[in-house]
Amino acid sequence: MSIQQPPRPPAGPPRSPGASPNAGGGASAFDPLKLLQKYKYLLAGSVFAGAVVGVATHYFLLFFFPGFRSTVLFECSPVQTEIQVISSDTIDEDEMARFMGTQVETIRGELVMNAVLSDARLEAEAPHWTSQFLKNGNLDIVEAYEELEKIINARSLPNTYLIELSVQVGDREDAAGLVGLVKDNYIRILNSGTSTGVTRRKQQIQNAIKEANATLDSLTARKNRLMREQGVGSADVSDSAEGEMLRLVNAEIVNRQQQIEAYQVMLESDEAQLKKETPIVYDSTLRERVEQMPQVLTLKQRISDLQSSLSSLESGGFGREHRTYKITLQQLEATQRELTDVREALLLEAFESRVEAARMAMRQFRAQIADLTTEQETLQAKLNELTQTSEEIEEINRQIESAIALMAQHEMNLADLTMTSGLDTASRITVAKSENVPDRPSFPVIYIIVPAVMFLITGLTAVTIVVFEMLDQRVKSAADIALIPRTPILGIIPDAEEDPARHESLATLFMDSPNSVLAEHFRQLRTKIVKNMQSHDHKTLLIVGAMPGSGATSVTTNLAQACIAAGKSVLIVDTNFRRARVHNAYGLQDSPGLAEVLAGKNSIDEGIQHIQSGPDILPAGSRNLRVVERLGTDKMGEVLAEVSSRYDIVLLDVAPAIVSGDAMTLTAQVDATMLVARAMQEKRGQIARLKNELSDSRAEFLGVLVNGVKSSAGGYMRKNIRTSHQYHATEAAQAT
Repeated sequence: MSIQQPPRPPAGPPRSPGASPNAGGGASAFDPLKLLQKYKYLLAGSVFAGAVVGVATHYFLLFFFPGFRSTVLFECSPVQTEIQVISSDTIDEDEMARFMGTQVETIRGELVMNAVLSDARLEAEAPHWTSQFLKNGNLDIVEAYEELEKIINARSLPNTYLIELSVQVGDREDAAGLVGLVKDNYIRILNSGTSTGVTRRKQQIQNAIKEANATLDSLTARKNRLMREQGVGSADVSDSAEGEMLRLVNAEIVNRQQQIEAYQVMLESDEAQLKKETPIVYDSTLRERVEQMPQVLTLKQRISDLQSSLSSLESGGFGREHRTYKITLQQLEATQRELTDVREALLLEAFESRVEAARMAMRQFRAQIADLTTEQETLQAKLNELTQTSEEIEEINRQIESAIALMAQHEMNLADLTMTSGLDTASRITVAKSENVPDRPSFPVIYIIVPAVMFLITGLTAVTIVVFEMLDQRVKSAADIALIPRTPILGIIPDAEEDPARHESLATLFMDSPNSVLAEHFRQLRTKIVKNMQSHDHKTLLIVGAMPGSGATSVTTNLAQACIAAGKSVLIVDTNFRRARVHNAYGLQDSPGLAEVLAGKNSIDEGIQHIQSGPDILPAGSRNLRVVERLGTDKMGEVLAEVSSRYDIVLLDVAPAIVSGDAMTLTAQVDATMLVARAMQEKRGQIARLKNELSDSRAEFLGVLVNGVKSSAGGYMRKNIRTSHQYHATEAAQAT
């Protein structure tokens, strides 16, 4: 007869004490400081490479694409007359701003450009620049004009009355020659202009102002007449009394319709019950109302009195067969029947009254809606008339605004004309600084090019690193496990090479180096495992490796040794029938073992091997008897049930889950499971799939242990490992 443990429903994985707070939600574990620590040398190299490339770029541009810039400064003077002296307090800043803006546009205008291209000195002053537009000895005016627009820059300098004209080309002599030609032709065009026709223009502007005034008066009078005749106080009809009244009427109609709908629902339900042949089902509101009626309250009080009388008779020694007791009991039952009849009659009466009240209320509401609808139509008609008037007033307002703006523009033009008529434009422009041949290029600038290239290369490197890290699905540390939703984290085991203490055998490092950093991590793992299993009364734990090389066997042996050190009795069962390794870790024979026990050739006691100061071992057994199908039999359940009664903890090592299904077979036989993932080997999707499979099994899934974590992947771990090693080494030295 099988003594296999009865199956238990799978429990949701409890949150591991070492799990990240965000492990269940799949929150991002992206840490810029870790990336900086991990790729600091690459980033430093990119900065250096950026500096080198920046210097090379500077000299490349300087040799092939230099830019020389030559400038001319013009000074603008304010308007003045022969009898007026202009001081800083009387300068019209707005007029000066408009004047300087006009001159900037004039310099860049078509007239000056065409004058430069038509100047006979162009080929002599800028031979290199001109040569690129010569075709068969003739200048291509169109291409030259387009290029001249690009290289000429004119702007007013802030907080000054200066205009800066500059030209930037690839030859220093051409830059000075071109800017000189632009300056000369601009001054020549200014000097050729005259102030004729000022009086005629003033008269035209004054006439336009008079017409604008007349139009404004006519529009204002028309607007006032409309507002007076229609009684409109503003252009917005929604603010009128009719608009406010219409909103109130609409709200009342909606309110009455909602009340009708509410009564309609209640009435339909009540009328449906009246038509049924079955008894009426009264709601709690009706029942509460009937219970408070005098007839019901009187009968309830009479029942209460009769019940009290019965209690008094019983306490006075009158038995149920006594005549007085029987009479009182009959009165009580009769009163209770009467209460039931009265209650039903009152409920029916109240129900019918409610139906009639609902019908009457609906008739009243419909009549009110009809009256409100008539009032609504009247108000809407009045509001439509007001809307037409309002639209007409709005149009008049727009025309008034246009007339005011036009009149203001005419007045400003008249003022400008009056102010500028006293001084010709040419007299207000003087050359403050003439062109010069630049002694150094304006492009490229090394202190701009080099930092820009450094920033670009370093930024591209940083972006590449971030993209690589986001696309990299490999598990590097516990933070990557935290990205998998609802996955508890049991902790990490550092890579053995990170531990300053050297270990002869990874499988027995806890016994060989109990004060090492790796041993301390196994103690932390033991604390979490033992606490979790004790809280759920678990005895058997299946340790599943994700892929070959994950280190599940060494985790099993060292976890067993850590539990032995804590005073627990531990048995390791090697269920890895495909590649058994537990017996090799302790220098034992592989048989007799589990295979012989499952085959019925040996007993459990004959298969268990004992190690001094270590865990007991039930090896895999002879290779020819290792039949993996027996791991899912009742016999396997009997073996685990028996050893669970002898030991505090039973650890099972099994073949990796990726290469075989043995682990999933054994999940139906054990109490709990844990998954061991090798850092830089497994991917998150693979771990998520295995986690889901283990979580869906009978056994409780405790979480994931990340094995072989390197400091380069963790970011801050190397210093912590070194500090821990020094601490334990000092403690061990003091103890000796």
